[in-house]
Amino acid sequence: MTQPAPAPAPTPDGDPWWISNYRGTGYLERYGSHDGATTRRDVAFLTTRLALQTHHTIFDLCCAFARHTAELTRRGYTHTTGIDLSQDLLDHAAATAAADGERINLLHADVRGLPLDDGCADAVLLLFNSFGFLDTTDEDLGVLREAFRVLRPGGRMAMDHFTPHPDTTGMGTRTVRGDRAETAQQVTWDPATRRLNRHTTTAYDDGTTDTSHSSVRLYIPAELTELLHAAGFVVDEQFGGYDARPLTADSSRHLVTAHRP
Repeated sequence: MTQPAPAPAPTPDGDPWWISNYRGTGYLERYGSHDGATTRRDVAFLTTRLALQTHHTIFDLCCAFARHTAELTRRGYTHTTGIDLSQDLLDHAAATAAADGERINLLHADVRGLPLDDGCADAVLLLFNSFGFLDTTDEDLGVLREAFRVLRPGGRMAMDHFTPHPDTTGMGTRTVRGDRAETAQQVTWDPATRRLNRHTTTAYDDGTTDTSHSSVRLYIPAELTELLHAAGFVVDEQFGGYDARPLTADSSRHLVTAHRP
């Protein structure tokens, strides 16, 4: 399978960006403002398309601050577990749930090697473009194979991935205001490696700043379905958005459901 060029070098602390970027509060300042209506829309779509039942075991992989985990739990899917490699994001998710008088299941683990038994899950979620972080296509395929491993036969998977659409690749510079900081992102697209690169500077209200970079491989729908097939999945449905709009060549988002045969 063709491999893209390597992602940027590790950060100064020695860790790859997909570890260092999710320490502290920077990610929350940039992306922690999703409104509840958006999350409720996502979950309504997923529960319908995956035919989820409240007794199902559901793993929300790379869950970040676990907004989908929390909403599923709130709806009675209490065997849902949010899994992420960032302890800071998991701590934030637990604290947010506790402040709302709720409790959610969370697991600190690496999606490349989940500490879970074979065939233990009814459904697996990989949402909000949390795929394509690793350096090579084969490593990305390894993530899908791990998701396949933990699913029972007949178990379902849903992925939500941005395509290399001009709305995404041509984003340029944008500024996002959070509760305590303003973040400026310079977004560039490398057509040779098909990676979306972001250089981010967050200026906090207390006068401090931090910088980070990221590099995410964006797959066209045909490439992503090829990877799913290579991992063993059977693709069921594909959409261009959470409103179930058809997937077209002009779709900026690719939602795909699949199952383990």
